[in-house]
Amino acid sequence: MNGVALIDPALAGARHLLRQLNPAAAEFNDGYRMLVELVPEAIWINCGGQIVYANPAALRMFGACDPALLSGSEALARVPLESRHQMAQFVSVDAGCTQQPPRCPLQLRRLDGTLVDVEYFGCAVRFNDCESVMNVAHDVTERREHEQAIEHQATHDLLTGLPNRALFLDRLALAIRRAERHHGRLAVMFVDLDKFKHVNDTLGHAAGDQLLCTVGARLAQCVRDADTVARLGGDEFVLLLDHPLGESTPAMVAERVARRLGEPVTLGGHEHVVTGSVGISIYPDDGGQAEELLRQADIAMYRAKEGGRNGFQFFTHDMQSRLDARMMLEQGLHRALQRDEFVLHYQPQVDLRSGRVVGVEALLRWQSPELGLVQPFQFIPVAEESSLITQIGQWVLDRACATLRAWLDAGVPVVPIAVNVAASQFADMAMDQVVRATLARHGVEPRLLELELTESLSMEDPEASVALMHRLKATGISMSIDDFGTGYSNLAYLKRFPVDKLKIDQSFTRGLTCEPGDRAIVTAVIRMAHSLGLRAIAEGVETEGQLRVLAEQGCDEVQGFYFSRALSGSAMVAMLAGQAKIGLAPAAVACERRTVLLAAADPLLREDLLRVAGRAGYHVLLAHSVDDAYELLAGNAVGVVLAGQELAGDSAIGFFGRIKHMHPRTVRVLVTDDTSATNLADAINRGSIHQFATRPWCDAMLDGLLATSYSYYERSCNEGTEVSG
Repeated sequence: MNGVALIDPALAGARHLLRQLNPAAAEFNDGYRMLVELVPEAIWINCGGQIVYANPAALRMFGACDPALLSGSEALARVPLESRHQMAQFVSVDAGCTQQPPRCPLQLRRLDGTLVDVEYFGCAVRFNDCESVMNVAHDVTERREHEQAIEHQATHDLLTGLPNRALFLDRLALAIRRAERHHGRLAVMFVDLDKFKHVNDTLGHAAGDQLLCTVGARLAQCVRDADTVARLGGDEFVLLLDHPLGESTPAMVAERVARRLGEPVTLGGHEHVVTGSVGISIYPDDGGQAEELLRQADIAMYRAKEGGRNGFQFFTHDMQSRLDARMMLEQGLHRALQRDEFVLHYQPQVDLRSGRVVGVEALLRWQSPELGLVQPFQFIPVAEESSLITQIGQWVLDRACATLRAWLDAGVPVVPIAVNVAASQFADMAMDQVVRATLARHGVEPRLLELELTESLSMEDPEASVALMHRLKATGISMSIDDFGTGYSNLAYLKRFPVDKLKIDQSFTRGLTCEPGDRAIVTAVIRMAHSLGLRAIAEGVETEGQLRVLAEQGCDEVQGFYFSRALSGSAMVAMLAGQAKIGLAPAAVACERRTVLLAAADPLLREDLLRVAGRAGYHVLLAHSVDDAYELLAGNAVGVVLAGQELAGDSAIGFFGRIKHMHPRTVRVLVTDDTSATNLADAINRGSIHQFATRPWCDAMLDGLLATSYSYYERSCNEGTEVSG
């Protein structure tokens, strides 16, 4: 819409020129023609039902490489039947109107039959002494895709694509009302993977994510289309069996789940067997509310784990052991507040341009005399279910301000401290007064404090949130939206929030180097932040490849294990006092060497390629798996990728299919033993390869292959084009 608005002055000038034209004139005034042909919006004129003129932007939009393909064609052929009436309503009969014309969203048909989303308006003009219509359209396809990608996160899990907790509870509430009307029954099944943490700790997060995706797909195969499978978070999944067929149906599904989960899955090149524990609650026997049924199924799941794992349990009302344990934990939290057992650790936030620490995030830990150092994920859920989270949140705010005062008194170069805000704190409409009083009590300038708000927190009552956020902003502090993209965001409200940053959730960062979808979302969030005048900060940065991608996309700040884990107060003081810049050269400076990536499982092929490439003076990167390859591609300016047919963790076809989206200028070369027409056609059509080589090969052939491929890469870079298949 903004793009169309930008040309309004030009169009107004064009209309003025039209009014000055002699009615008998047979063609465009030269000045008007130049204006129309230079604007980025598509403009075409139809007279007598036929297109008689189209500017270059219109030719591109309709997919016409030659003006003759559009000239003289039926104008209505470019408009789907369902859009014609709507289009006619937005054609102004007054060409001389100086007011901004209204625009309507509709679809137009390209020459190849595909549809394009546009914002359209038109006006009546005289062209070649004929009554005509000038049409103006702004292509909003890319913007729509970005908006849909972000809005999709409101109801779906980003990793597995399954419904998230909010959507599941909504469906469960509807199912309960339906079952209540028809005296029906339904079941909720809570599924938690056994020893999932062991997979993450030993094989890494990438393997853990792969396992979660596999589990989600297998669970979906265990239920009917009318049922729902959702991921709540972590390794927790939940199933809704709507209208079970009988008393035995939940048990039968649970047994089916156990069989499917017990099938081997390949992780890190090795087969692993993963099991799950299942808890089941039944409506109306175990409760009449969505949250209640979910909680009862959760309790039953823990009972299944206690019974030896890899099994299922129905909820019974004597399952109080877990509740008793949670009560003991809650009591321990009360004592922790009284005994001052909480501590703050600090994780640096680094500016991507200067490499300097420009802020820290305060992270809460519980130093329990009985339990040791307790992580937030262990006690925060219990605190949130009680009133303790408000007191703990106030303690964090107070301790953060006290820390700032201590740093100032010690002469340490101080940076702002970011504090997470709990939902119950934000629900207190007097929070701005609490913040003012805390800052004043410690004599700390407001600019040194930042509050991090989650999307879901700020959207519970948007109007009240907006008012409170403006009052908080008036205190002089800064604010950010934390874990952006993982909660429910109404973009109409987001632009009203007086925040300073959007914080990209680490679930997106983790897939930056290997998942085109994650990269697209991160790019969209960064661009949206900048368009709103906000800074974008990414959390969970762990690799140089992730850092380079974020730098290329214009991210402003980063934090994560790549720079530093959360530090104690004294360690953080030492870092700040050192005034050291964190080296970001690998991420910010492009590599000038002629770099080739070799990805091949065959050791003989690797040896041949390494010898030839090294002798020719190429900088050679060697990937032993697709994960290595994705990381190396993200962290280096790679010109040519040579891959064998089979790679550890994927096929070359699938590998090339991904990198053509994420690294479109990189030349992709397949080296294969399989010379069948089917394989080569598949490689070309799906993998978008540039060249391929087959056995038997020799050094001269490989040397020529590298030379022509790299020459093609350099030419495409100079011309600013992408490498086609």
